[in-house]
Amino acid sequence: MDARAEGEMDAKTARSARRLKILRVVQSALAALLSLAIAAFQGRVYFTYYNTRQTGGTWPKVPNVMPTILMFIVALVSLVFDGCMLVAYLWPSTRYARWAVTIGGGAQYIISSNKTIGFAISAVVSKTSFDFGDASGTNPDLWSYTCTDQAAELNDIIQAESNCNTQWASWAFALAQLAIEVFGWAVSLLAFRQTTQKLSAQAMEQKMTAYSSNVNSRLQDATPNFEMQTGYHPV
Repeated sequence: MDARAEGEMDAKTARSARRLKILRVVQSALAALLSLAIAAFQGRVYFTYYNTRQTGGTWPKVPNVMPTILMFIVALVSLVFDGCMLVAYLWPSTRYARWAVTIGGGAQYIISSNKTIGFAISAVVSKTSFDFGDASGTNPDLWSYTCTDQAAELNDIIQAESNCNTQWASWAFALAQLAIEVFGWAVSLLAFRQTTQKLSAQAMEQKMTAYSSNVNSRLQDATPNFEMQTGYHPV
């Protein structure tokens, strides 16, 4: 491979790397914003419940707070991870970048897999609890309860209407997080293909170089033998 072709390949690789970095930044930024919103919404409804739970008749007698806490924890962990990745991508030369890469990049694919599973489980658990509470009329979970007429009468105390709406938004954002994770895996596949193509090109270049060297070596070795056998010396 000549210098010009090698330079073109390096430029193409650099452009691909920049595009992949931009995609990663967009992915991490969107995921961080959604995680922040989910954590804020779920934290708000839980603390509303916690601060008013002693007031009689404001909440179910046996409330089910597990779906709310589960989604809050998943969103909070995801926010930390995506925040670390943003620091690593946007400020790679700062003293915090090494720390961020250690937390976020060291186990990127493991954490990404856990995020995908976590948001899938929390979305299913939250919606299943909502549907069960709504269908049975018991409404033990905080989401379905805040959407009832009974809770609406206590709106001044527990902000039922806004908490109902924000929990719907949290569920939708959790589904959006799943879509972002699928997008992230697609970006990872592109990065893997780019690396594979670069390694294949380098291997081909090394193979051609070795083949050319072998041919030249054989030609050089054949010339003295020809002279010795024929006694002819080329002019």
